[in-house]
Amino acid sequence: MSEIMETISVPLEADAADRLKRAAAEIGMPLAEFIASAAEQFVTDIENASAALSADQKASIERGLQDAAAGRTFSHDDVFTELKARFKR
Repeated sequence: MSEIMETISVPLEADAADRLKRAAAEIGMPLAEFIASAAEQFVTDIENASAALSADQKASIERGLQDAAAGRTFSHDDVFTELKARFKR
């Protein structure tokens, strides 16, 4: 079964269009696919923002709060150093 596609034209300021083009090029994604993906993710985020948290999500948040209260935290620098090492391009 093929999905029916619809094209939507959206006027953008030249600077915004350039930023989108650069961002898509940086990750090697076709511009139309990049914009569609970003728009779909934005809508999904809005839809999920009002969704109730699951029991697992609530428990995870509670564990994090307990860790913070007990002083089990990491500095911003340590976290980003680890992330940069893990996801080095």
